[in-house]
Amino acid sequence: MKDLNRSQPPKADLGEGARDLARVWSEMAKVAADIAHSRRTLFLAYVAEGFSDAQAMELVKSI
Repeated sequence: MKDLNRSQPPKADLGEGARDLARVWSEMAKVAADIAHSRRTLFLAYVAEGFSDAQAMELVKSI
């Protein structure tokens, strides 16, 4: 049975490991941008529904 929570062993080739690290950082940056966009959209929706900026911020932070 394969343990899905365990990370892959370190790469023997430094260049390959560096490329993998750059790819992961790139993917993380994209995901972070997507999360920020989603939270901003939710914040604006709360404000449009009549919540104050402070209330909307607290609601978004609670998610």
